[in-house]
Formats: sequence, structure tokens, C-alpha cells
Amino acid sequence: MASQTQSAIPPGYTLMDFETLMIMSNKGKEIFGDLVKKAGDRNPDAFDMYIYNDFYAYAVLDLVDKTLAAAHTKIAQKAYQDAYHLLEALVLFNDYDMSWPMCDDGDRTKVTNKAHGALVVAMLRGFEAEGKLNTTHLPGLEGFLRTTAQWADQMSRMSCDSSYGAYCKVIGKKLFKDKSPEDVAHEQSWLEEWIAGLDEEDQAEVRKKLKEQAKEKASKKTKPWYEGAGDVDEDKLVLSRVWKQYKQYLSGVPKKPLRGPGTWDISKWTQAQKAKFKFSDGPESDEDYDSKVY
Repeated sequence: MASQTQSAIPPGYTLMDFETLMIMSNKGKEIFGDLVKKAGDRNPDAFDMYIYNDFYAYAVLDLVDKTLAAAHTKIAQKAYQDAYHLLEALVLFNDYDMSWPMCDDGDRTKVTNKAHGALVVAMLRGFEAEGKLNTTHLPGLEGFLRTTAQWADQMSRMSCDSSYGAYCKVIGKKLFKDKSPEDVAHEQSWLEEWIAGLDEEDQAEVRKKLKEQAKEKASKKTKPWYEGAGDVDEDKLVLSRVWKQYKQYLSGVPKKPLRGPGTWDISKWTQAQKAKFKFSDGPESDEDYDSKVY
């Protein structure tokens, strides 16, 4: 148990998922929160509006593109820690909001996913070259690798090349397969510290869920998250090549909404601009929009 003067959870980190003991950097959490807020400001449903099919998917994709570009800049500067904060936020955001992979441009989904994966791999290789691919420098590394691998598996089921998931699993198995009892106890102390900060009712609810989780694990044999990596195709993970393909594809797609004012952020639209797309005032379908000029 941690003393009152020393937190069990590493400084600058927060427990994000008590079931998997995932911790996240406070900087990454802040970026994640910013992405969630910006996505909300772009969601027509939040404003009782219909603009056109896939407006929201592309509005979120614009946020993803900007985050990937920022991460690419940091990696080019070898500022891997800054890139890590961006990419740990992005993968959590992707899992939180599954809208952009559902856009009607499947090729863009594929190239974006591939760029994301190549950035992750380039960053991990950068940490490894500096001798920092470990939990001493990255306390939340296992959670990041697990979440990224799980996201890659989801994208793979959508026919997207997700070799980066296998790469994360290979690293995960190498680093976390043989945890010592001390390592396990240390991670458990994060949970106990977090639970201690809850009120009595929430503490009871969390402990109930943990007992149910333990029973479920005991009733069926579950493989570690890093199992089943398969072969890693290194050629598909070269950042310079993948990034060039990604930028070439983006050069041919619209940068702004196809309808309405030229910003994805609906919170910045005027009331008059919003009124044209309100459910109570506007057309009811894309066919109706086609007959109007804005």
C-alpha cells in the first residue's frame, strides 16, 4: 500500500480502466479530452441538425488527420515523448468514437489507418533506439500497446491493413510475458489506490465488478492480449513510404464540408447558418438538399 506522501500510480499518470489496469499520461488524457470536445462540437445530432450523410464521419476524420500530422512532426523531430502523448490519446479516441472508419470512402479509411500504424511503429522504434522502450520511461506502455493492438484487430476486420497490431503484440509479449510477482503487486497497488479515492458506494460497485470479472476469467481460459501476433510485415510499416501515400491521397479529397459554411465546427456556425439544416426547418433528405442551393 502506498504511503500518504507517495502515490502508487506513477506521477503524471491516471488510471483510465480499472478492469485492465490501463494507466494513461495526464498529457495524453488532456489531448483525448480535447478530441472528444471537438468531436462533440462537430456532431450534427448534438445541434438537432442533419447536414448530409457522413458529415460527422468526415468531421472526425479531419481531427484524426490533424493529430496524425502533429505526431508525424514530433517523430521527425525525434520528440518521441510528445508523439506518444498524441498517439495514446488518438487510439483511445478511436475506440471511443468509431465514426470515421464508417465514412463512405473506404480507400481513405485504409490509408489513414495505415498512416496511423506506421507512426506508431516509427515512434516505438525511436524509443527502442534510445533505450526507452520500457515501463521506467513509459509507465503506461502496456496499456498503450494493448489498446493499439485491439484497435488494429478491429480495423483488420474492416479489411484494413493493420500490421502494426502484430508489431505491438510482439513487443508486448517480449516485455510483459514474464512479469514478476512484484510487478503484478505494483500494478495492483494502482487499483487499490484508485479505489480508495472513491466514495463507499462506488467502491462497493467496483469491487463487485472485479469479483465478477475474476469469476469470468476463472470459468474460461483467456489468452493474453499479445498472443496471436503472427508474422510482422516490415515492408508495410516504413513511415516514409506510407506517409507519402497518405499525403498523396489527402491531396485529392475535400478539406471542408460539402454543405454549409467552410468549417467542420458547428459550434462556430451562426444561428442563420444552422437554421438551414435544423430538423424542424431544413430538408429531410439528401435528395431534398440537391434541389436547394446554399
